[in-house]
Amino acid sequence: LLVGRIAPGSRFEPMAGLIVKDRDDLSIPLLLETIPTPKEFRDAIESLSPEQQRFAKAFREMQLSSTLFGVCIIQIKPQLELLLNLPQDSLTKEIQLTQDLMDLFIRYQVPPDLLSYDDDADAPAKVKLSVVKEHVAT
Repeated sequence: LLVGRIAPGSRFEPMAGLIVKDRDDLSIPLLLETIPTPKEFRDAIESLSPEQQRFAKAFREMQLSSTLFGVCIIQIKPQLELLLNLPQDSLTKEIQLTQDLMDLFIRYQVPPDLLSYDDDADAPAKVKLSVVKEHVAT
């Protein structure tokens, strides 16, 4: 989930991002009510994780600015497939593999070239997927 401002030429300029996965629940109220005072805002976000606090602060900063801002949702699974040289929808039924990949990328900062398929581009999807699984297992 990205939050940013709309730039000239209908471009989206991301300012902050947050990964929402598994059963994470995120609520962004976009109501037409008064923006909370600085103290109310600090009190409201003090129980959030540091990553969520950074996101909330960037969101508030854009609310307070006079620019047009937007929220953009990017599906991670199709991007993972492209990154790993896998066919489209090959990770759809591979829930555990997808979770393991996300863990390796986010927690351990493993470079994608160590996990991606880089052999014959015409190989069957099952072969490509099994090679990526072997990379993840080692």
